[in-house]
Amino acid sequence: MNDYRVLRALDRARFLFERMGVDYPLMRRILGLKLTLDGRRTTGAAALFGSKSKSSSWSLGKGSGLKPKDQPDEGSGIGRTLFFYGLYGALSSMFLLLGGPYMLQAGIVLSVLLFVMMTAMLSDFSSVMLDVRDKPILHTKPVDGRTLGMAKALHILIYFTQFALALGIVPVAVGVFRYGAGFGLLLLLSLMLGGLLVAVFTAFVYLLVLKLFDGETLKDMINYVQIGMTIFMLVGYQIAIRALDFSRFTGDFRAGWWELALPPLWYSAGFEWLLNGRGEPIYQVPALLGLVVPLLGAFVFYKMMPGFERSLEKLSGTVSRRRGSRVKRWNRMWANLLCRNAEERAFYVFAASMLAGEREFKLKVYPSLGFSLVVPFIFLFSFAAAGSGGLASIDFAGGVAYLNVYACAIMIPTLVLMMKYSGSFKGGWIYTSAPIRNIDAVYRATLKAMFARLFLPLFLVESIVFVLLFGVRIVPDLLVMLAVSVLLLPLTLRMLERELPFSLPFPSSSDQSGGIKTIGIMMLLGVFATLHYAAVAFMPAFGIWVLLALAIGANIWAWSGTLFKSD
Repeated sequence: MNDYRVLRALDRARFLFERMGVDYPLMRRILGLKLTLDGRRTTGAAALFGSKSKSSSWSLGKGSGLKPKDQPDEGSGIGRTLFFYGLYGALSSMFLLLGGPYMLQAGIVLSVLLFVMMTAMLSDFSSVMLDVRDKPILHTKPVDGRTLGMAKALHILIYFTQFALALGIVPVAVGVFRYGAGFGLLLLLSLMLGGLLVAVFTAFVYLLVLKLFDGETLKDMINYVQIGMTIFMLVGYQIAIRALDFSRFTGDFRAGWWELALPPLWYSAGFEWLLNGRGEPIYQVPALLGLVVPLLGAFVFYKMMPGFERSLEKLSGTVSRRRGSRVKRWNRMWANLLCRNAEERAFYVFAASMLAGEREFKLKVYPSLGFSLVVPFIFLFSFAAAGSGGLASIDFAGGVAYLNVYACAIMIPTLVLMMKYSGSFKGGWIYTSAPIRNIDAVYRATLKAMFARLFLPLFLVESIVFVLLFGVRIVPDLLVMLAVSVLLLPLTLRMLERELPFSLPFPSSSDQSGGIKTIGIMMLLGVFATLHYAAVAFMPAFGIWVLLALAIGANIWAWSGTLFKSD
């Protein structure tokens, strides 16, 4: 175990911890172990910069045989994660070069950085705050609760400080270079206090969910919030670009009370007060709130830490039997509807259960689901913005802007590409022990499970909204789009390198060859959309029905087994 510099720095304050009743040598050893595990933990950001090592998994060999295969193993240090977030900070620092009122410049930079912090709290930081791996070991040893609590608090503080400094080092340096040391130091203080506010808010949300629900609900909530963050980022920047008034960067800037209701502007108000000498209450009150609220929240949470630790025990629980049985009945119903033999139905239930319970798979795939959900509406709004009358310029009665629903299918290449990965890939031995007569049934059932559980619900939501906008006349067109989307599933599988579903570990670096092929598949989707437009434009009376018949026929051919035939 490494003797980290932060531990050597804590040694100088050893007497303070001992006066607080903490067993310092034991706390230091526990904290060192936590920091070592952080260096080995794979995070969403670190995956972009991971290195490769060997691990055993199962793959499909020639003649449908199974063989062990070496694949990149998981593992990326926290240093790569901090470097990744440092890039975010470097990009945000460009707003400091715009000039204009301090409040607007600092407000934009802090808004970007605090938003990144919020997303990181829900993805990477949650594994630190909600860490329960030490409980089965340490709670059976003679370790008092005060020592454990201090080790956890210091672990959170160290992780949070590293993260905040990585985000803020470039903006602070740019602020010092452009506006002086006072600006840079105030920006660093604002970032630390704002990050503390985000951390406290996230902790209280976790505590509330754990008080009201079980641990599985909290784990699922982290996944669902990532979808919401993805939608917010995609839609938010569209709104922000149109709402940002750059004229306010010049002239006599005056803040409005409604603007100061946003936490990032609490801290930017301090720049106007302390650096520009604007001592009106409209600047003083928010600046004081930015100081008092996070410190008060941290104190309250510290007092509630014992209750929070007790609530974390729920994270060791499992899904309730009632909920599990309900999911199984739902999976069997869809298996009977979509699958044609008992073997395929069995693998459908297996794949659907993996998709429902594979939390790491959700972390990788759900952001693309959120992306595909909002892209058709972004295209629609962009089309409206290009016209002179905004949304009124769209011909809802006779236009073809509803073809933007095709964009919903851009998730399909990602789904098929990620089908082979799993956090439980070591269970791939099941394919060698199960009496599988036809390996194609495994692929076919998994694709159908992905369609029913992930794609179909989003497509139905998109269809309902577009029917409300364009009328029931587009229902045949939506059926064509659905048939084309279903056709993309086996086509994508054939174009990609096939591996057994859920049999490989998630790669520590991007699969570049698969990524290039998915671009080609998305271009194929554009070809289908062009054919659809041509059928509607040049054969308005019967073209859509011809296209629907061709799409259904292509699906019958593709799903009959031709495209699943082993090489």
